[in-house]
Amino acid sequence: MTYAPSLSEVAGAVAQALIRVSTNNETARLSLPFIYPGGSMVGIEISRLRDDFLVTDAGGARREAELLGGEKSFYRIASEVAQRFFVRFDHNMFFDLNVDEPQLVSAVVAVANAARTAVENTAMHLASVEHADFREYLWDRLEMSYGPNAKIERRTFRFKGSAEQWDFDAGVQSDRQISLFEIVTPNANSVNSAVTKFLDVRDLGTLAPRRVAVLTKIDKTPRLAVLGRTARVISIDAPDDDYRKAA
Repeated sequence: MTYAPSLSEVAGAVAQALIRVSTNNETARLSLPFIYPGGSMVGIEISRLRDDFLVTDAGGARREAELLGGEKSFYRIASEVAQRFFVRFDHNMFFDLNVDEPQLVSAVVAVANAARTAVENTAMHLASVEHADFREYLWDRLEMSYGPNAKIERRTFRFKGSAEQWDFDAGVQSDRQISLFEIVTPNANSVNSAVTKFLDVRDLGTLAPRRVAVLTKIDKTPRLAVLGRTARVISIDAPDDDYRKAA
C-alpha cells in the first residue's frame, strides 16, 4: 500500500521549501518567499544581542537597487518606506533594533516588506523616467518624419475609445486623420496596457484612427504577435519613412 502523507506533512514540506534558514554563530539568515524585481528572494538576518535581537535585511535591498541602476533614487525612497513600515533605514540597510523574542515574527515581516517595497518603488521610478525619455525621443522623431504638414503636440494625446478615455504617448493629426502612438517597453505589463488601449480604439470600427506601437526593444518584447493584431508595430529607431508608413 502506497503511503500518502497527511495534509499537515504536505504543508510542512511546502513551508520548508518556501523559507530557507542558515545559521552562523549568533546570526540566522532567512530567505523568504518575497521576491525582488530582479527575481531573487528577500533575505533577512536575525542577530542575538545581549537581551534581545536585531533584525535586518543586511543591505540586500540597497544592493538590488544598485543592480537596477537606481541607487540615488533608492536612498530617498527607502527612507519614506521605512517610516511606512515602522522600521529604520541607515543608508545601508533596513533594520529593527532591540526586538524582543515575541515580536520577532512581526519584525521580520516588517523589515522584509520594507526591503521589497523600496526596491519595487525604485524600479517603478526608473521605468517612469525611462518612459519619459523615450516619449521625448518619439516626439522628436515624429516632428522630423512629418514636418510642418502635421500637427504634433509635445504632450500625451488623449483619445476616447469605444468604452474608455485613454492617454497615448503621441498623436499625429494630418489630412483630417489621426494616428495614435504608444511606446511599448519589453515587459508584459507594458504590452498588456498597449493592447487594452488599442483594442478599445479598434472597436470604433471605421471611425478608429490608425494605431502604432513603438517598441523600445523589438527583439525582447513579449506577446509580439498579440500586439501586432491590434496595431502596427515599429521599432523606436526605425527610419523616418517607416514612421510615415505606419501612420
